[in-house]
Order: sequence, then C-alpha cells, then structure tokens
Amino acid sequence: MIPTRLAGMDLSRAEEPDPHLEPRAFLEEWLRYQRHEFLRKLRDLDPVGLTVFAVPPVQLSVLGLVRHMTQMEHVWLTWGLGGGDRVMAYGDDDYAGGTAESVEADLEAYFAEVARADQAIASMSSLESRGEGHGRPLRATLVKMIDEYALHAGQAHMIRFAALGELRR
Repeated sequence: MIPTRLAGMDLSRAEEPDPHLEPRAFLEEWLRYQRHEFLRKLRDLDPVGLTVFAVPPVQLSVLGLVRHMTQMEHVWLTWGLGGGDRVMAYGDDDYAGGTAESVEADLEAYFAEVARADQAIASMSSLESRGEGHGRPLRATLVKMIDEYALHAGQAHMIRFAALGELRR
C-alpha cells in the first residue's frame, strides 16, 4: 500500500521549466521541478519497499534519501537562508534509519521542511541576498539544492527499480 502522504499526489512526469523565465523564477521553478522528480521515485513503493537496501552492499534506501533531503532542505534553505536554530534531525548519518513504521512521519517531516524552506526562499529580496544562517547568496543556494535533488533523484531511481524488481517507468 502506498503511503497516505503520497496517495492522490500527481506523480506523473512534469515539464521542465520555461527557459525564458527571468533568472530567479527560473531557478525556483527548477527547484520545484527537481523536488517533483525526486518524489516521483517514491511511486509504486510500499513502506517496506521504501526502506529496503535494494542494492547490496550499499546500505541506502529511498526513505534514507528522503530523510537526507529533509535535512538538506533545512541546512541549505530553512536555516541557511532564514537563520535561527540549525537542527540536525537525523544526526550526522542522515541517510540511515527509517523503518516501514516511520515512513508516514518521515514524509510529513519532509513536506513540512519543504514548506518552511519555501518561506525562507520567499523572504529573500533578490538572488544576491545572503542567507542568515550560512551567509551564501540565494542564487548559489538554489543551484546547490537543484544539484542535490538531481544527484539523489538518480540514486533513488536505481534503488526504486531494484526494490520493485523491475524497470517500471
């Protein structure tokens, strides 16, 4: 059974952002696109499938990648841009952990962090505005997060295929 938080979500393939958008809108749209593509890798997986280490000897699951991206949203966007308390919810090894029983809570934490991150992005006046937490400009931070999602969506794609036992596009 697909996790409740994902049920009803449109996880079909999305169109890439319009290349003619102004730079800030273009980068924000690429981040939204990459988040969507990352979440597409969760489709068809039940809670057990999300937690299985399907590519031995690598001890990495799709849920581990969700937990990692929750932490990346916080470090680079929520805290990085907005400041406040830097919270490492999953500790130093954010890829580890997570169980079939924690899937719903882990997904809720991810979506809550994305909402906070979007607020932090919206609070920045320009692409050159510097984050209160890490001091980097919004432009560099958005590029960093687009890169994080592209990398980890690729990993999740392969783990998903292995967990399903087939190439299901």
